[in-house]
Amino acid sequence: MIHFTTLPRPFVESRDLTGLFHIAPCRDRHRPAGAPLQWALEDIEARDDRSRTDFAQRMRALRISMGIVFTCTTSSQQQMGLLFFGDREPLGSKEEAALNNLARRALRRYAELKDHPGTQLGSLSAREMEVIRWTAEGKTSHEIGGILGLSDHTVNAYLANAIRKMDCVNRTQLVAKTIRLSIID
Repeated sequence: MIHFTTLPRPFVESRDLTGLFHIAPCRDRHRPAGAPLQWALEDIEARDDRSRTDFAQRMRALRISMGIVFTCTTSSQQQMGLLFFGDREPLGSKEEAALNNLARRALRRYAELKDHPGTQLGSLSAREMEVIRWTAEGKTSHEIGGILGLSDHTVNAYLANAIRKMDCVNRTQLVAKTIRLSIID
């Protein structure tokens, strides 16, 4: 499952529709667990498989000639991966090692944030969720106060509590995080 990507949406959707996530070169069973896998477009095209050829053509159209995949297993035994794509020569060993270090830190941090206890649905009160929903609709504290019969100060207090509970820095991040976690629609 993709949690975050900078790849163009049509590219991801077309790749998923053809089932290439299951036959991608990153699923090399002969490589040590957790070892990064670097691949070039030629690695994909070399196979006698029409779906791989179609995928390679899509990549070429997007000017993607290589990629590298870093994987890890979280403490809850969930498999995670971080993929980098580009149009360049393969990474040298020093570049790969440096990127491997960054990828491991990013994957660890993502797992920590994803499993953070402050993101539990039950930690927000019904009123806090209501205020967040109105904020997501673009309403100001004054407007929300008018809708709910509260003062601006009370609305801001509910938002401040929710921001703290969800480990956010502002209301924009709060709204984005609660949507991402499906706490609100």
